[in-house]
Amino acid sequence: MFVNNNPSFGSTRIPYKDVPVAKYLEPLNKYFEVKGFELMKPQQAADKLDFSKAAAMLDKDAMIIVGKDGGPGGADTFIGRLLKEIDPDVKYVDDVKPVEIDGPVIDLTV
Repeated sequence: MFVNNNPSFGSTRIPYKDVPVAKYLEPLNKYFEVKGFELMKPQQAADKLDFSKAAAMLDKDAMIIVGKDGGPGGADTFIGRLLKEIDPDVKYVDDVKPVEIDGPVIDLTV
């Protein structure tokens, strides 16, 4: 079962004792290159990621998964939804900000 007791520590926490970690990384690898990071706040990890990557960080009792950007269409949110499909008890916290892109808006409705 996923637990997120402390939102300052990550978007999705996978406790070692409760789940086989590979069960959760395999589906993520279809969409992202999961890279190991030293333990840091989720936003710090997100800022170091490229768009096609996700961060996996370890603390003393859990693996923490973070995507590049948050918000409704962000990678972090997608990862949370994907992992919730694997385990309906997942607790997800959107603690990574959406990516801001400087430049003109492209109107795709024309």
